[in-house]
Amino acid sequence: MKIIFKNIFNSPSYFALIFSTLALIVAFSLEFIFDLIPCHLCILQRYGYIAVLLFAILGIKYKKKNIFSILLVISLMITFSIALWHKGIEAYWWSPTAECVEMSINTATFQEELDKANNEKLTAACDQPSPVLFNISLVEWSLLYSLLGLLSVSFLLVKNINKWKRI
Repeated sequence: MKIIFKNIFNSPSYFALIFSTLALIVAFSLEFIFDLIPCHLCILQRYGYIAVLLFAILGIKYKKKNIFSILLVISLMITFSIALWHKGIEAYWWSPTAECVEMSINTATFQEELDKANNEKLTAACDQPSPVLFNISLVEWSLLYSLLGLLSVSFLLVKNINKWKRI
């Protein structure tokens, strides 16, 4: 545990490990403790943080392989892009995709639609306003958090690249 805190501000992998773990803990806490149903884009962001977590673990295990730090930045860029897309849908800057709207078009028989509705996991609509914390919506918090992660890991990567050049 001491080595993690020692390296958290020196290594992109250690920082991303803590950062993505915290993001996933908050996301699952909101879902399972506070009963907030995630939308399709919220779930996609979780996949992004899981990818960051896996690349961080691989980056810690294979310290000599610098590719994992670059993959961390790419994963965080994708996660930030999803958060930005989500904010745009919530703010009606652009139209949502079919997975993001509250109502979908019925294309099956009545019985098939009933079976689908009974078997489908409930998801929230991306275009509906999310709950607010300190006058900022959860989507905006997610956007800010993913931007912070992207900038921090990018900064640590550049800092480490400069160290590698000096060696």
